[in-house]
Amino acid sequence: MDSFGAECAGEVVAVGSEVTGFHIGDTVMAMAHGSFSQYVTVDATYVVIKPENLSFEEAASIPANFLTAYYALHHVAKIQAGDRVLIHAAAGGTGMAAVQIAQQAGAEVFATASPPKWEALRQMGVKHIMNSRTVEFADQVMAITQGLGVNIVLNSLTSGEFISKGLSVVSSGGRFVEISKRGVWDSSQVAAVRPDVSYFVVDLVKESIEQPGLINSMLQGLKEKFGNGLLQPPPIKVFPIEEVIDAFRYMQQAKHIGKIVVSQTQLADGTTQKPLSFRSGASYLITGGMGGLGLLVANWMVSKGAKHLVLLGRRSPDDAITKKITELEMAGASVVVEKADVSDLESMTRVLHKIEQSNIPLAGVIHSAGMLSDGVLQNQSWSSFEQVMAPKVQGAWHLHQLTQNQPLDFFVLFSSAASVLGSPGQGNHSAANGFLDGLAHYRRGMGLSGLSIHWGAVAQVGEAAERGADMRASKQGMGVISPTQVLESLELLMSGEDVEVGVIPLEWSAWQERLAQWPFLADWQETIQTTSETSKSEFLLKLEATEPNERRSLLVAHVRRQLALVLGIKNPESIALATGFFDLGMDSLSSVELRNKLQSSLDCSLPSSLAFDYPTVEKLVDYLVKDLLAEKEEVPDESEQLIEIDDIAKRLAEQLGAN
Repeated sequence: MDSFGAECAGEVVAVGSEVTGFHIGDTVMAMAHGSFSQYVTVDATYVVIKPENLSFEEAASIPANFLTAYYALHHVAKIQAGDRVLIHAAAGGTGMAAVQIAQQAGAEVFATASPPKWEALRQMGVKHIMNSRTVEFADQVMAITQGLGVNIVLNSLTSGEFISKGLSVVSSGGRFVEISKRGVWDSSQVAAVRPDVSYFVVDLVKESIEQPGLINSMLQGLKEKFGNGLLQPPPIKVFPIEEVIDAFRYMQQAKHIGKIVVSQTQLADGTTQKPLSFRSGASYLITGGMGGLGLLVANWMVSKGAKHLVLLGRRSPDDAITKKITELEMAGASVVVEKADVSDLESMTRVLHKIEQSNIPLAGVIHSAGMLSDGVLQNQSWSSFEQVMAPKVQGAWHLHQLTQNQPLDFFVLFSSAASVLGSPGQGNHSAANGFLDGLAHYRRGMGLSGLSIHWGAVAQVGEAAERGADMRASKQGMGVISPTQVLESLELLMSGEDVEVGVIPLEWSAWQERLAQWPFLADWQETIQTTSETSKSEFLLKLEATEPNERRSLLVAHVRRQLALVLGIKNPESIALATGFFDLGMDSLSSVELRNKLQSSLDCSLPSSLAFDYPTVEKLVDYLVKDLLAEKEEVPDESEQLIEIDDIAKRLAEQLGAN
């Protein structure tokens, strides 16, 4: 069904690097080929934010019909106040759109439709209504106008004598606008009958290709008119996607008024989502329950019926957290705060025993506890590893051991994208979350509940957000997940049967650039390169086309831009050529990121110690001009790369010590 559908409404799940004005999670309506699919990729030109006062089904009924009508009447027919306009098939989607647009322009509307649909047109304020099943409309129009005819005909009826009769009612100098696709006359046929009439055939698909800016402008204008109530969506008949055949049959009967809309009600795997609710007579344990994610989930669970929550954390709640807990209690929940370390077996045994003694049985566990201690591997100590591993590994294992004999509805482990895709400087975090993934499978193998979710960077909440992980993720080709998307995804996954799932918004064009930098994904990158032509970066092509004596200034600007992206500096030009990178705030992780960006854009191999060897823009550009642009170095073997990586921490320590 990918070839069906030309318009849709939905939620943005990914945004290209050059797209502005849209964000993941935005609700939109769009012109999009193949929109019967669950996902479509579409040029942002043909997308606008959905007016809040419209449902998705109403919004999906708008783009094609209203764009066609607006373009035909305003841009082609040049409609003016006082014009008389004949609109054929006026009770259909485009017809009803045209009626509203003509009325707003101050025109007098003449309409045809089958008699059962006349009442709908009367309710729209149309006074002159005729039968679309016969050609008697022509005599009726001439009688009503006392022989003057109409200034504009918007035609969609092409069988038999409909075109000739339609032309007969156009006044001299009038406009006949054809929007049908079949049985259309050419201009010579029209000229032979009515040389005094301007004739136009509208093809919105063609116009969208040739004039994308105009289409976007009209879409934006329509969005505003629907948002402020000047235009109304047509009546809609909604069919779920499972009944799409019935929808086509219904359309063939031509009995509908307005628009037929197919709604995507099924999930990606073809199953129907079960409504999720929590038992009011059960307890639910959330580790990390006083963190950003923990409180977000707690609030959601209460909204879904949970009445007894146990929030576990290592510290006592501060005033802000206490306020949020009070809000949960005001919403009808009983909240028990347990100060305990999830990695300590004795403490967790006490907590679980306390829940058991409350006579409110434990029905579910959400393990969201975790800590971060980032750094390149050579700079990590066992203490920093243990700090990250303990809440994830020991904590999850204690929860498993202490609850494995209880009939839990769910046992959800909050893992990370790091354990499935890797993350520079987060070897400890990746390993710890990898254990959670394995534990979920282990529990399922025992016949117990178990779900591990690889969360990408979450905006606004959690320790990762506080550390700026969402900003770093965005620069690396990974989008961020909004709190709303976290909860929607959590409900979807807890209602299903999956064991391990990643919720990771990726911008594939930017992400692919990183694959060659990771041995972990080397096989994947090789596969991609064998199925598509490798091409030089836009900057490298520009550089090679530049005269040798002008390349340095081009490189200076490029290095400044990449450095600004890595360090979050708004104005690249503000970076002095002789200022040290580490004086600007660079660390070992951002030094690797700068090297990766330059390596990708220059299509060459660069040492991991690049920022240490050439720690200013001036020195780095000198190196690139002298040693690389004349003849690119060969890729070093794996042993050389490992030596470089191990050397980074040492070089950073020396650099910081010198400062």
